[in-house]
Amino acid sequence: MKKEKKRTELSNLISILSDNDTIYLIDISDLNSNQISILRKNFCEYNIQMKVVKNTLLKKALENIKNKKLDSFFSILNGNTSVLACNSDLGNIPSKIIRNFHFSEKVEKPYLKGAYMEESFYFGNKDLDVLINIKSKKDLITDILKMLQYPIEQVIFSIKYGENQIFRILKTLSISKKNNK
Repeated sequence: MKKEKKRTELSNLISILSDNDTIYLIDISDLNSNQISILRKNFCEYNIQMKVVKNTLLKKALENIKNKKLDSFFSILNGNTSVLACNSDLGNIPSKIIRNFHFSEKVEKPYLKGAYMEESFYFGNKDLDVLINIKSKKDLITDILKMLQYPIEQVIFSIKYGENQIFRILKTLSISKKNNK
């Protein structure tokens, strides 16, 4: 029975890691149950999965993931480890929640052990600010479209202005033609 439970846990963890583009490994040791509850609630608001795992189980899960190379995490698998997982459109939200928690609770935990976001790795609380400022692919596309919007509007305005000029010329020509008859 115990082996079956471990297999199920491993399978669930592999699924979580495989199905999400953004993965954070954090250390929540030394936080009291109220603080952990606040963190869970904040992560849950954004559908960010939080799971406390054993390092040996996490290592096995990381070894079994086919579509990502997450073996850079192996060196940080010690002590207390919790996994945060979400899709790339929420990529920097966990780091914002962690940073806000640091300020509101005046603590250094949760400590960012490592993160995998936009196909890059980040390690330690020092990289929280970097993670906060990373834009998702969706945000970048939105920014590019906004930048392109102004020139496109100018082209459309020029076309409409030219169209109005042509109508005025044609109207003037038709009026002058009628007057000449």
